[in-house]
Amino acid sequence: MKAFQAATLTELHSGLCDQLVLSPAEKLDMVTSVDVQIHNVIAQAARMDWDFDLKDMWLTKQRWSMMCRQYLDPVALIEWLNRSAQLIGPGGRGISMLRTNTVKPRGGTRHGNKETRRWGSCMLAVSYKAMPQQQITLYSRTSYLGYLGAMDLTVAWMCGRYLAEIMQQNVEDWRFVWMNEATQYHHFKSLAFLLNHKDKKKKKMYRRLLMKPDDELEAEDKELINSAPALMYSRRWLQKVIAEDAKGRTLGDINYNTYRRIVRRFHTEVMGYEYAQQFAGWNYWKQGPNVGKEREFYKAYEPLPSWPAQELDFTPLGLPSLDRLGVVDYDTAAALKEEDDDDDE
Repeated sequence: MKAFQAATLTELHSGLCDQLVLSPAEKLDMVTSVDVQIHNVIAQAARMDWDFDLKDMWLTKQRWSMMCRQYLDPVALIEWLNRSAQLIGPGGRGISMLRTNTVKPRGGTRHGNKETRRWGSCMLAVSYKAMPQQQITLYSRTSYLGYLGAMDLTVAWMCGRYLAEIMQQNVEDWRFVWMNEATQYHHFKSLAFLLNHKDKKKKKMYRRLLMKPDDELEAEDKELINSAPALMYSRRWLQKVIAEDAKGRTLGDINYNTYRRIVRRFHTEVMGYEYAQQFAGWNYWKQGPNVGKEREFYKAYEPLPSWPAQELDFTPLGLPSLDRLGVVDYDTAAALKEEDDDDDE
């Protein structure tokens, strides 16, 4: 079991990511050419201060809306908010559990790629308790840190934020615990975290380690890269992008959609929109009656807008925005009977 403690939720996320990226192989439970993993993690933040912007992970507001609808049932969420606020409140006994939806697998042979989510949903549940201290807990099967893991944390944080608003409290004063069976860092999907690190010094360091040519790296930089598998593989991926850019590869020449998305975000968000535009290009049919003909044109992504977590909410689920909670009747769920937590044991 791996334990991790941080002062805030922001520091918890950054610290776990840095740990995955900088750990030597012997401190990792799995190392592959795609990701590294640390298993059986319990992480705790003393306060739920959460400084996160979707733009920093190259994510869109639409992706937030999609995740909310995938994982949260609005009726179950309202019932959980009612149960937690009315039966536990700021100091009562019990642990109120909100189970997430079962998210269906996608992909597989019919789509010509690997099936994802075949082992079940990544986020399993969110809970609230008030004793001995008010706390939100997130239970996860797995999570990609430095990428969608930040969205997972935002879902749990937002559950707490709604509940705290109903009880007229500040969610920042609550404790957060994350029970995660497998924390993962993806070598190219998680590049945004390193390149946009919240700590300016670390951001500068990671950009140097990932983007500089070999002959411009100091000996200590090379030693660090070679000692940390995640850092080494992330550098290989980004150096591949930089080398392909130098050869004039267009976006249409890339066949792997996920890789193309990361390349497009890197071009615009790191190198700049003007730089990115030179790589627009056609993708061509490679088989069938239209072989060799133009299939789809890929242009540069425009710069992403900033979407801080504080400006998000659960309106994609049909719930009111946070500033309207006071005028909304939350007693839409079935009547709840006040019982001790151990009655059915």
